[in-house]
Amino acid sequence: MRHAERGFTLVEVLVAAAAFAGVGFAALETVRVLAAGTAQLAARHLAESALERLGAELRAEARTATAIRIAANAPGAAHDGCVQLDLFTADAGGPRFWSYRQFPNHVAGDAIPPDVLQRLAAAAPIAACDASSAGSVVLSGLQGAATLTAVAPAGLGAHDDPYLGTPDAPFVASGVPATPPFSLGVLDATGQPISGRNTLVGVRIDTAFASRAFELLPGAMPNGYTQVLRYTCSERCDVGHDTAAPKTLTRCAMSWQTAWSELVLWNDATTNADGSLSFPSGWFFAGTFTFTYAGTRASDGGTDTLVKPYVATNWDAARDYAAFPPDKPAANGTSAGSFAPWDVRNEAPAAWLADAAPYLATGEAAGIVAEQQRCDAVQAEGDANAFYTNG
Repeated sequence: MRHAERGFTLVEVLVAAAAFAGVGFAALETVRVLAAGTAQLAARHLAESALERLGAELRAEARTATAIRIAANAPGAAHDGCVQLDLFTADAGGPRFWSYRQFPNHVAGDAIPPDVLQRLAAAAPIAACDASSAGSVVLSGLQGAATLTAVAPAGLGAHDDPYLGTPDAPFVASGVPATPPFSLGVLDATGQPISGRNTLVGVRIDTAFASRAFELLPGAMPNGYTQVLRYTCSERCDVGHDTAAPKTLTRCAMSWQTAWSELVLWNDATTNADGSLSFPSGWFFAGTFTFTYAGTRASDGGTDTLVKPYVATNWDAARDYAAFPPDKPAANGTSAGSFAPWDVRNEAPAAWLADAAPYLATGEAAGIVAEQQRCDAVQAEGDANAFYTNG
């Protein structure tokens, strides 16, 4: 005889169904919350990416700008009050102007909504807060007005981080001097000269999901972060420096031309160390050492030249020969201005200079020897195709 099998009661089935439904609804809510969070995360990611792109664009454009100026920074209550940052540069193609601006007092129905940042570019100056000028939207979703802050170099040491409120430039001394503004030769939209200087401009932009601060310096201006490089000019650029002399010089030759040479007999007897007598004589001479620099012009293949002559003689008219015979050493112990023990020698100019230099009139030898060294260096640098020396 079989016993009847016991099943679930109606109450048990209802309780189980209710529990299953509760779990199901909880799972659906979790999925809904996760989906909403994913959408929010995606929106935040897009907003941050848009700000990063804008920051990269602003920094890149600042590096090409000659001047960065705050054109408008106080929207006030006026409907078309705006925040506007102007940038300017110029090259062989002429001046170029571009601006970033926002109209915080506009409403959603205006042609330019209050929450967008526009970029305008033109070949002529761009007027501040001109709502009729069309521009391209580079960022949407701004909250509040963007802020622009100008910081002179002297204030960089006390400049605070826009978020933390603490100094963010400890490596900049508080006494960094500001370069005075100077006119760039172009007028702005109001007819005033555009001036350049090394002032930093801070930009802060807030959106619903992200916020960024950018610090911009015009790339063509000296600033607190500029590294100054000092170059030692070589003889190739030093020859004729600050004159109309050519700067293509790569060769140099030295020559000597005798003007006159005369034997001089000195009749006073001289007692030698051994007690014997001698009647000294010697030569006075005069002539010109000439250094001829040359170089080839790249423009037309012609030759640039620079000729530098130096008169040289061992006749020192400043000395009193009656009281101080020229065969005796000078007061400084040298033979400067004395007659030489030989006539003009048939030697190469450099060898002749080495022989004659001790006897040349006071002050002559130093300049000629310095020019000879420069001449040799120019030739060596020309042979090596070098232009600057280390130092």
